[in-house]
Amino acid sequence: MIRQARLSLIELLDMPNPDVNQIINTFVIHFNKAYGHPGMDHWDVSKEEWERYEFLGDRVINLIVAQNLFTRRNSDLDEGEMTKMLSAVVSNESLSTLVLKIDPFGFGRLVPESIAEQTYGKRIVGGTFEAFIGALYCEVGLDDVAYFINTIMAESMSHYDPQSNAVGILQEHYQKLNKSTPVYRETNRSGPDHQPVFTFQVLFDNFVIGEGTGNSVQQAQQAAARHALVKLGLIRSVTNR
Repeated sequence: MIRQARLSLIELLDMPNPDVNQIINTFVIHFNKAYGHPGMDHWDVSKEEWERYEFLGDRVINLIVAQNLFTRRNSDLDEGEMTKMLSAVVSNESLSTLVLKIDPFGFGRLVPESIAEQTYGKRIVGGTFEAFIGALYCEVGLDDVAYFINTIMAESMSHYDPQSNAVGILQEHYQKLNKSTPVYRETNRSGPDHQPVFTFQVLFDNFVIGEGTGNSVQQAQQAAARHALVKLGLIRSVTNR
């Protein structure tokens, strides 16, 4: 890609609030001009090359998100927490949700005519994002792509909490010890019918190991499980969610 187009892309990628549609438009115009057929509406690339970019983009996204999680010193995430967050944030479902939220029509221009939707099904949406990132990486390098990804995926990375499924973490803990799994017992229900408050205890071998409240059975059980995880030293604090 010509130097002027590359500089233009870098400027767009480095914006605090990047205009994704403008980035896609600039990329498609200059990529097609340099490597394909100028004037085409969509990204002019073969199916094989698109899939190669998809492969590369997947690895680039994983690296950038992993680095972001690793450098969160204030969070002090351990390996298990980082692994769970990485898997959730870069899953095809999460990337598809991101694309549909940002600009589904803009990303549609990145699906070349050589790719039929029936070949990919739902995976085509997340795959399109990966292919785009792979191509951007080849054109502008890691630093500018990393800034762009960290900006548009900031919400996804900050909102996912590896401790949110405390019930699952607690169950996994005892399964690893080859012991029976905890059981949950409702001990109280208060408040009006339209806004009840549930209290649950979690027990192991008939001993109460945690207790919590919530506006639903699931919330109360999660709160009880988090309390137990704190007492066991498996997480640092309890936050009702």
